[in-house]
Amino acid sequence: MTLPTEVILKALECCRDIYPHEDDVLINRDIDGYTILAVEGTKEKTDWITNLKFLIKSDSCHRGFRGNAYKSLAKLVCDYEALDKKRKLVIAGHSLGGATATCIADLILPSNDNIALVTAGSPRPGGRGLRKRLANVEHHRFVHGNDIVPLTPPWLFGYVHTHTKIQLEDAVEGRFDGVADHNIGDYVTAAQKHYESRKVAL
Repeated sequence: MTLPTEVILKALECCRDIYPHEDDVLINRDIDGYTILAVEGTKEKTDWITNLKFLIKSDSCHRGFRGNAYKSLAKLVCDYEALDKKRKLVIAGHSLGGATATCIADLILPSNDNIALVTAGSPRPGGRGLRKRLANVEHHRFVHGNDIVPLTPPWLFGYVHTHTKIQLEDAVEGRFDGVADHNIGDYVTAAQKHYESRKVAL
């Protein structure tokens, strides 16, 4: 079953709202039948060290992203209600958080297939093995404007995205900036416009 627009937009909002929090993970159960697990993106110097660990893969996953996934899973397991199979688990993240969310989905999938992914500006999380394992997981992978982060790590090192992208129009007209387009606030605004325009078209 495809995720409702309300859930997708709430997941993106959680990706935005996690940045001011102390925790690297935010769990939201505001929508009946769904648990949203949002993973924080790149914010601190140590996060950039994680991003740069692309030369080494572990089980077809970026080593740094996979390490982050294990840390986030520890929080999820401690808050055991998030693993309730009666509720669909929507794993979400922006930037580094998006790649980490994808690796978390890979770790959870063997024991719980009632999951979905919502990512914004995620770098490539791993290799073809990861893409094959997650082929049947619903994934709304957003790219805003000319965001350059989804073009990393280099595909020459064997890194790929697991799903096709949903291209969002630049939230700020007239701007052509691959770095500024990575802003999570602009992702949320652009996604809201994207779904609003689809509703009007129907």
